Amino acid sequence: MLDDLPLTPPVPLWTDLHLKFSSEQVAYEQLLATGLLVEQQALLAEDETVIIPAGYAPAAGVSVDYIGVIYKPTGNMIETEMGEMPEMEALPGWHVNVRMSADRTCPEALQGAIVSPTTPSRVWA
Repeated sequence: MLDDLPLTPPVPLWTDLHLKFSSEQVAYEQLLATGLLVEQQALLAEDETVIIPAGYAPAAGVSVDYIGVIYKPTGNMIETEMGEMPEMEALPGWHVNVRMSADRTCPEALQGAIVSPTTPSRVWA
């Protein structure tokens, strides 16, 4: 009986972006300018004790994963105090993953920061 029901494709709940910026500062500036990050006031207890410090928070419907610099092996091995290990090299840029609710669209200003890694270093679980 269930075989007779028409199947509808699933509706995506999220839009995932892999972003690469020239620096951490540029990443914060652009995420703030596009509204994906918002400035957050400190949350204080009645006795003025800081419960949550002031800073930046993802906007409603947005999650942000700050990856920073990504390191990849060069193919060479180096000797360390802990034994032989792969030599690592920093890739250019400062990386951020953003997950937005599907009803949001990627801001035009971030289009140039989008990258499409074939094997991302980190993904949303």
